[in-house]
Amino acid sequence: MNNLLETLMLDIRSNGIESLSRNESRPSMTGALDLFNKQTAGDNTILTPDLKAKLDASFGQVVKASVINYDNPTISNVRTCAVQVGGVTTKLVPFTFFTVAFGFPMVPAQYVNNDVGYETVFMRQLKDRIIKTQALLDTKCIDFANVNKNKFFPAEMLAYYSQVASAMQVPLQTDANGQQNWNGLFNFLQSILVQQDFTGSPDILTNPRGMADVRQRLSQGAQNAVNSAWEVPGTGNFFQSPRVLNSGPGVAATDYAILPGSVAITNRLDPDCLMADNYIGSKENPVSEWTKVPLPELGDYGLYYQSACSDQSAALAAQRLEGLTRTRIESFEWSADYCIFGAYNSDPITRYQPIQKFELLAA
Repeated sequence: MNNLLETLMLDIRSNGIESLSRNESRPSMTGALDLFNKQTAGDNTILTPDLKAKLDASFGQVVKASVINYDNPTISNVRTCAVQVGGVTTKLVPFTFFTVAFGFPMVPAQYVNNDVGYETVFMRQLKDRIIKTQALLDTKCIDFANVNKNKFFPAEMLAYYSQVASAMQVPLQTDANGQQNWNGLFNFLQSILVQQDFTGSPDILTNPRGMADVRQRLSQGAQNAVNSAWEVPGTGNFFQSPRVLNSGPGVAATDYAILPGSVAITNRLDPDCLMADNYIGSKENPVSEWTKVPLPELGDYGLYYQSACSDQSAALAAQRLEGLTRTRIESFEWSADYCIFGAYNSDPITRYQPIQKFELLAA
């Protein structure tokens, strides 16, 4: 009998990174971030070219914008020779930033005898971090909308819906088709905005359950027993995110109606990454380098690159690379500072905000 033990083939391998494992690196819906980006780029954006330029150059500084408060003048019905009274109150609105940074190391020698190549691992790690950053920014935008939602509810507002924690409570209804939904919400929304002296078609941010209601509404046109599609054209664009969370078990879905020109998001880079030819070593083979690079879905980011000699023998021993006692290691770190802000309101307690929150009740 032949003895072929030592010449048995190793595992037969196929590359399934882009097929079998694609779900391991799947992106998420980032509706809030998309909405904020849309309004930032809109014709009536609150991020003016002057403000954008100053925020871009504000590293280490605080940017403040001058505004004028709402004035409630007295209108008389008589003429008088008395000197008139009144005037405006000005304020300075500060802008604050938060930092987003991510990165990873790469050991080029690790890929010499490996089925998975350097570029594949590099791009996968970068993609995963871009997806995680998008989700983080999406959450930040949702939090901003929730904190800055309308908090003024006089009697004329409560004539539409009651409110709990500054969220209008939309009751569940049963229509003529026997379907349960929240018909009337977008019709009332137009009247609510007029009551608040706002104009325009608000963008709607919702969660997946709320988007299901929108799709159902759009499918019920003039040829159906109940026509609800006519309500929707009064709105702007619809955006959904799984990070729009309901406040409790009694809420089935949550909507935010945000008027155009109400919110914005922008970023800035650190000075080192904005400098041209900023490196240590040679330009062709830098030991350290600071540059500005575009990232998919995120735009311009600062990149800090390092290259050094490192003992990786212990870290890579399980991969039979204990001989890498003085190997080359690279470090990549991307970063940016973000500012999220909204239209100014001199008194959110007694004046309407252009962000309305609706909770669609489960029963």
